[in-house]
Amino acid sequence: MALHELRRAVGDRDFFRILRVWATGHRGGHGTTAQFARLAEKTSGKQLDGLLHTWLYTPGKPDRP
Repeated sequence: MALHELRRAVGDRDFFRILRVWATGHRGGHGTTAQFARLAEKTSGKQLDGLLHTWLYTPGKPDRP
């Protein structure tokens, strides 16, 4: 659900660009959540700390805005 909320927040174009860049850059390896968050913010030009904190680190299922 976190990825779906990210997609809603940044839009389809940026969301799929984030996924392509991430998959290409981490092929055969791994990355951290923090690295993914930085990539998402850099690609979308949006501050995503609140969204990612809510959907990744808050216990239970958050309410959708």
